[in-house]
Amino acid sequence: MTALDYFTRTSTIHIATELKAGGEVVTPIWAVVVDGVPYMRSGYGATSKWYRRVRRTHHATFVDGRHRYPATVEPVTDEATKAKVDAAYRAKYGSGPSVDDVVAPNVRDFTLRIDLEEQR
Repeated sequence: MTALDYFTRTSTIHIATELKAGGEVVTPIWAVVVDGVPYMRSGYGATSKWYRRVRRTHHATFVDGRHRYPATVEPVTDEATKAKVDAAYRAKYGSGPSVDDVVAPNVRDFTLRIDLEEQR
Protein backbone atom coordinates (compact mmCIF):
# COMPACT_ATOMS: atom_id res chain seq x y z
CA MET A 1 0.00 0.00 0.00
CA THR A 2 1.30 3.45 -0.87
CA ALA A 3 1.14 6.31 1.60
CA LEU A 4 -1.70 7.91 -0.37
CA ASP A 5 -3.61 4.61 -0.30
CA TYR A 6 -3.18 4.58 3.48
CA PHE A 7 -4.86 7.99 3.76
CA THR A 8 -7.58 7.10 1.29
CA ARG A 9 -8.48 3.63 2.55
CA THR A 10 -7.91 3.89 6.29
CA SER A 11 -10.52 5.42 8.58
CA THR A 12 -8.22 6.20 11.50
CA ILE A 13 -4.60 6.93 10.67
CA HIS A 14 -1.73 7.05 13.13
CA ILE A 15 0.52 10.09 13.31
CA ALA A 16 3.91 9.94 15.02
CA THR A 17 5.11 13.30 16.29
CA GLU A 18 8.44 14.21 17.86
CA LEU A 19 8.80 15.05 21.54
CA LYS A 20 11.15 17.89 22.55
CA ALA A 21 12.95 15.51 24.93
CA GLY A 22 13.40 12.93 22.16
CA GLY A 23 11.33 10.00 21.03
CA GLU A 24 7.89 10.13 19.53
CA VAL A 25 4.22 9.75 20.36
CA VAL A 26 1.81 7.94 18.04
CA THR A 27 -1.75 9.30 18.05
CA PRO A 28 -4.82 8.06 16.14
CA ILE A 29 -6.48 10.83 14.09
CA TRP A 30 -8.73 11.32 11.10
CA ALA A 31 -7.43 12.50 7.73
CA VAL A 32 -8.85 12.98 4.25
CA VAL A 33 -7.60 13.24 0.68
CA VAL A 34 -8.62 16.11 -1.61
CA ASP A 35 -7.48 16.17 -5.25
CA GLY A 36 -4.77 13.60 -4.48
CA VAL A 37 -3.39 15.50 -1.46
CA PRO A 38 -3.87 14.35 2.15
CA TYR A 39 -5.05 16.79 4.81
CA MET A 40 -5.68 16.60 8.54
CA ARG A 41 -7.31 18.93 11.00
CA SER A 42 -7.25 19.23 14.75
CA GLY A 43 -10.83 19.10 15.98
CA TYR A 44 -9.52 20.36 19.32
CA GLY A 45 -7.64 23.28 17.80
CA ALA A 46 -4.34 24.35 19.33
CA THR A 47 -5.01 22.42 22.55
CA SER A 48 -4.21 19.14 20.82
CA LYS A 49 -0.74 17.93 21.75
CA TRP A 50 -0.10 16.21 18.40
CA TYR A 51 -1.07 19.44 16.63
CA ARG A 52 1.30 21.57 18.70
CA ARG A 53 4.17 19.13 18.11
CA VAL A 54 3.64 18.99 14.34
CA ARG A 55 3.38 22.79 14.10
CA ARG A 56 6.67 23.09 16.00
CA THR A 57 8.56 20.68 13.73
CA HIS A 58 6.57 20.87 10.45
CA HIS A 59 7.21 17.14 10.25
CA ALA A 60 5.30 13.96 11.00
CA THR A 61 5.51 10.29 10.23
CA PHE A 62 2.40 8.27 9.57
CA VAL A 63 2.48 4.71 10.85
CA ASP A 64 0.69 1.75 9.30
CA GLY A 65 1.93 -1.34 11.10
CA ARG A 66 5.55 -1.76 10.05
CA HIS A 67 5.21 0.84 7.28
CA ARG A 68 6.21 4.43 8.04
CA TYR A 69 5.41 7.36 5.76
CA PRO A 70 7.44 10.52 6.52
CA ALA A 71 5.97 13.87 5.54
CA THR A 72 6.25 17.59 5.96
CA VAL A 73 3.19 19.46 7.15
CA GLU A 74 2.08 23.01 6.38
CA PRO A 75 -0.95 25.06 7.46
CA VAL A 76 -3.69 25.72 4.93
CA THR A 77 -4.83 29.32 4.59
CA ASP A 78 -6.91 29.07 1.41
CA GLU A 79 -10.64 29.12 2.22
CA ALA A 80 -11.59 27.17 -0.91
CA THR A 81 -9.27 24.32 0.11
CA LYS A 82 -10.64 24.37 3.66
CA ALA A 83 -14.17 24.02 2.22
CA LYS A 84 -13.06 21.02 0.14
CA VAL A 85 -11.51 19.48 3.26
CA ASP A 86 -14.82 20.00 5.11
CA ALA A 87 -16.66 18.19 2.31
CA ALA A 88 -14.10 15.37 2.28
CA TYR A 89 -14.50 14.84 6.04
CA ARG A 90 -18.27 14.64 5.65
CA ALA A 91 -17.97 12.24 2.69
CA LYS A 92 -15.47 9.95 4.44
CA TYR A 93 -16.85 9.99 7.99
CA GLY A 94 -20.56 10.71 7.50
CA SER A 95 -22.46 12.81 9.99
CA GLY A 96 -22.63 13.10 13.74
CA PRO A 97 -21.12 15.06 16.60
CA SER A 98 -17.51 14.02 15.93
CA VAL A 99 -17.72 15.07 12.28
CA ASP A 100 -19.45 18.30 13.28
CA ASP A 101 -16.53 19.01 15.62
CA VAL A 102 -13.90 18.54 12.89
CA VAL A 103 -15.71 20.75 10.35
CA ALA A 104 -16.77 23.47 12.80
CA PRO A 105 -15.87 27.04 11.76
CA ASN A 106 -13.68 27.55 14.85
CA VAL A 107 -11.31 24.69 13.88
CA ARG A 108 -10.97 25.34 10.14
CA ASP A 109 -7.77 27.33 10.81
CA PHE A 110 -6.19 24.14 12.17
CA THR A 111 -6.16 22.46 8.74
CA LEU A 112 -2.81 21.03 7.66
CA ARG A 113 -1.61 19.88 4.25
CA ILE A 114 0.46 16.70 4.31
CA ASP A 115 3.29 16.52 1.77
CA LEU A 116 4.39 12.90 1.66
CA GLU A 117 8.08 12.37 1.02
CA GLU A 118 7.40 9.51 -1.40
CA GLN A 119 5.43 11.89 -3.65
CA ARG A 120 8.22 14.47 -3.96
